[in-house]
Amino acid sequence: MFGIPYLISAVASPILGKAIDKVGKRALFVTISSFLLIIAFTTSAFLPDTPGSKLEIIPLVIIGIAYSVYCSAIWGSIPYAVTPQTVGTAFGICTAIQNIGLVIAPTLVARIKTHTTKGYGYFWVMMFFVAVNCIGFCCNAYLYYIDIKYYDGVLDKVDQGDTVEELLTSPKEGRRELIKKSQSKSMARQSLLDYKLDSSSRNTLKKSMATRQNR
Repeated sequence: MFGIPYLISAVASPILGKAIDKVGKRALFVTISSFLLIIAFTTSAFLPDTPGSKLEIIPLVIIGIAYSVYCSAIWGSIPYAVTPQTVGTAFGICTAIQNIGLVIAPTLVARIKTHTTKGYGYFWVMMFFVAVNCIGFCCNAYLYYIDIKYYDGVLDKVDQGDTVEELLTSPKEGRRELIKKSQSKSMARQSLLDYKLDSSSRNTLKKSMATRQNR
């Protein structure tokens, strides 16, 4: 029964990932996943202790859906939040933080279950997960707010599949500085980027070459 969330995630994550690629709204989906987890763990904590009851399937299904949404949205957000040269580093840091949590949380859960008796020790374990997800919900809601207010909703955007050359020759509004930061590594390369990104620089160079040819 406790494999239900992982079974749902195995089936739903690719589908949800494709959907999020189409609609964006990554920070919003991460926030929604935290809210679903709060509902799931609260429901599990207050379920009646009835032998043979199948009611625990309900919060497990919700957890599976929330986990699928969270994974699809949070990992897909990383390339939008960092420059191309640091994507690998960003994934590594996020994985390290996740694993730190996976080391600490089971230890805390074991201590809570050992030192409490209500619901055979599981009631306060569920409350612990509710508290963690409440913190996560607040953090995710704040992330959504600052993304909209200060970063022009970069996590809401949908990748149009532009190639680097298309972005360099005809970048959309608001992407010029990002391209410069992510692509330039030397003065010569920066000059080439300035030439490609700035039409006035190209016109100036063309006029200068035409003047030389007329002499």
